[in-house]
Amino acid sequence: MTSEDKTKFLEAKCFCGSVHFTVEVPIVALPLPVHLCHCTVCRYRSGAPCVFHTNLPKEAPMKFISPSVEANMTVYTFEERVSAWNFCSTCGCHITSVDRDDGHWTVSTSIFKDHGPENFQIKRHIYSSSTFDHGLPDIIPQVDGLHLEDWNPPHDDPSSETLVPKLEHDANGQERLRAECHCGGVSFTIGRPTKEVLEDAQLKDFVSPLDQTKWMALYDACDDCRLLNGTHLVGWTFIPLSTCNPPIMRDLKIGTAKTYQSSPNVLRSFCGTCGATVFFTCEERCPTGGESVVDLATGILRATEGSMAEKWLTWRSNPAWLPSGKQYHRAFSEALEQGMKKWTLDHYDQENAIDSLNSLQTSHAAFKARIKAGIKPDASSIAEMKTYIRRLGYSTSDLDRLNIIHVAGTKGKGTTCAFVDSILSRYRTTHGVPRKTGLFISPHLVSVRERIRINSTPIPEALFARYFFDVWDRLGSAAEQDGVEGANQENGSPLDIRPTYARFLTLMSWHVFLQEGVDVAVYETGIGGEFDATNVVEGPVAAGISSLGIDHIFALGDTIEKIAWHKAGIMKTGSPAFTIEQVPAAQKVLQERADEKGVGLQALKIDPRLRDVRIHPDAEFQKKNATLATVLAETALTRLGVLTPHQDVLPDEFRKALEDTVFRGRCEIKAEDQVVWHLDGAHTADSLTLASKWFANETSGQTGPRVLVFNQLGRVEAIDFLNLISAANKQENGPPFSHVIFCTNITHAQTGYKRDFVNNQYDTREIESLAVQRRFAERWSSLDPEASVVVLPTIEQALTHVRELGVNMLNKDEKIQAFVTGSLHLVGGALGILENVDAL
Repeated sequence: MTSEDKTKFLEAKCFCGSVHFTVEVPIVALPLPVHLCHCTVCRYRSGAPCVFHTNLPKEAPMKFISPSVEANMTVYTFEERVSAWNFCSTCGCHITSVDRDDGHWTVSTSIFKDHGPENFQIKRHIYSSSTFDHGLPDIIPQVDGLHLEDWNPPHDDPSSETLVPKLEHDANGQERLRAECHCGGVSFTIGRPTKEVLEDAQLKDFVSPLDQTKWMALYDACDDCRLLNGTHLVGWTFIPLSTCNPPIMRDLKIGTAKTYQSSPNVLRSFCGTCGATVFFTCEERCPTGGESVVDLATGILRATEGSMAEKWLTWRSNPAWLPSGKQYHRAFSEALEQGMKKWTLDHYDQENAIDSLNSLQTSHAAFKARIKAGIKPDASSIAEMKTYIRRLGYSTSDLDRLNIIHVAGTKGKGTTCAFVDSILSRYRTTHGVPRKTGLFISPHLVSVRERIRINSTPIPEALFARYFFDVWDRLGSAAEQDGVEGANQENGSPLDIRPTYARFLTLMSWHVFLQEGVDVAVYETGIGGEFDATNVVEGPVAAGISSLGIDHIFALGDTIEKIAWHKAGIMKTGSPAFTIEQVPAAQKVLQERADEKGVGLQALKIDPRLRDVRIHPDAEFQKKNATLATVLAETALTRLGVLTPHQDVLPDEFRKALEDTVFRGRCEIKAEDQVVWHLDGAHTADSLTLASKWFANETSGQTGPRVLVFNQLGRVEAIDFLNLISAANKQENGPPFSHVIFCTNITHAQTGYKRDFVNNQYDTREIESLAVQRRFAERWSSLDPEASVVVLPTIEQALTHVRELGVNMLNKDEKIQAFVTGSLHLVGGALGILENVDAL
């Protein structure tokens, strides 16, 4: 027998098994060429973005495997075409089309048991012009290195005629989007998200975070959908049934729709006439007494702009159930994965990412409710972060690959992190070790990208957008697999699809650093330590605790002992821990917790090796920060094998790194022709006292007018901080400041907040009324009746006012000495305006 005579049996089966057959294909005909058809007939009769078809050789007839018979398929025909389409009468899976003239079979390749490259090869897209937007052909231009031909019939070919959707409106003039199968037996419209949807805690998760007039959508590569639809992937958008007109009930019955229960608690529907997939729903999305959310197949949407309905939908970059898709057809699933990442980056940029991130902020009302209810961070916070890490595709042990240096504290923890990062970067430059450094800090000054740095530089916009949407979509897809409110793996409690703002950024930082190959990362805690989002790290290289003071009273407690207990939470058994000298009450708690954990905690005095190092500012508090940073960096570099421990002389790399460190927005001076700006983001009683003394020392002997620009929100005690600033800056021959300006954190007069500065936690009415600033002004006027006190609505106007003072009231050789403080958001906004930059 020659090779030409040999054949191979290929087996295919729908989801329910009612249609089960083999085809006997000559070996020489393999691999069978596959085309992805995007014509409106195929999309509207399948509900999928395209169908995967191959033409069977005439000598390869279908042979049904008992008890399956051809009669288990429903035949769909219509007058304009000579083909008849067949789908499973039970589950709706698309099987074949048959040419009614010559009996030639075209079969869906997605239902075959083995779609390996020896059996099938995707060759081309056809009828892509029918999509209008060229969606999927642009997303998947090649598979497994093979460029896919893009074929369309000539314009005068009757088969090139395309159904052109029409824009629809309801009786009130509101836009509606038609969803309709090919035969028209299932037809309804959907509306845009309503105010009620946006205010609903469950439903809002299905609304686009980029544009609240759109719904979320994704491509799904799961085996169930493949075998129920008969294509490699299905597009789904998520809508509440209440948006449908005419109304559709939970049984999904409308027109010619049939339903099929594909698994316990899961119901699907398809058109009983033409077979189009319509809906998917599960019990988790249909709470008793609540609104039902369903998946609607995007292939039947009649959007005027094209197959991806971009005026109505925002698409996730990560397709759902990719592991399942890769197991079935790795090359195609990888092409889809990469293509969607590129497509979303081309369509959704950093601004979209920041808008989405801001949607994760806790609202003012929710924040106040949490405080009223006494809800504080606890052990469940860590359990939730571990679940999110799992959903992201990692385990907590993966974080150990980053060789994390973990830093907590009240004052100086950010500066300590900056010192450590500077030292590590110096060794990277001079020794090549570490190869790549990471730094995670908070908050940001000008751009949220500043929180995640690689080699001391904020990650670029494109990289931020890429990884942001990757994390966003991974969490969304994982939540789909767990159930919309998938149980927290640690304690079984309900869990949101995505965490809140700061936690999301923490997760994103781990993803960025692991993907980018960072081998040492410095992490600053957000609030506290014990229950902080960063504290899932199991084996840090070292833990450091900077100066402690009273801050975040609601979350951490109102005594130094309570606060010390939380900060000590970052110490881990088996990892060294360090702190600088603390007040006795704080040191006692730190030591007790270290003993409980079996950690050797070292309390450090100022390192004598720093005596001749020019640290800025030359103040005791900064030398304490440098001392802590030095020992943390020494520990990490010793672990990496580039430093021997306990060196009596500070290496030159340390000296230069400490002297060159610039931690923006802290003790920072910027000089202009008529104004010297002194900026410090101090925002606690202790840090404002230190910052005020720094300003007083820096301006001692200067004769120009002294101006204070101040703001702080969210702290009742902030008004008392003014007394501290006034006391630290008292002058022998006049008031502490000749002019005092209180403003909000709104950036610009015309355009409002820069996206990166949006903070939904504060009461917008209070900000707009300038109520807090007016209280500040009243207090300062009582402290110093001689000062000129003004209240202004934006940072931009405050800086302009200072500059105008310089024009109008300076004597020769004088400059205005301006002190901008009270809030890192204020200082960041000021620096962004002064330097006209997007990131620092």
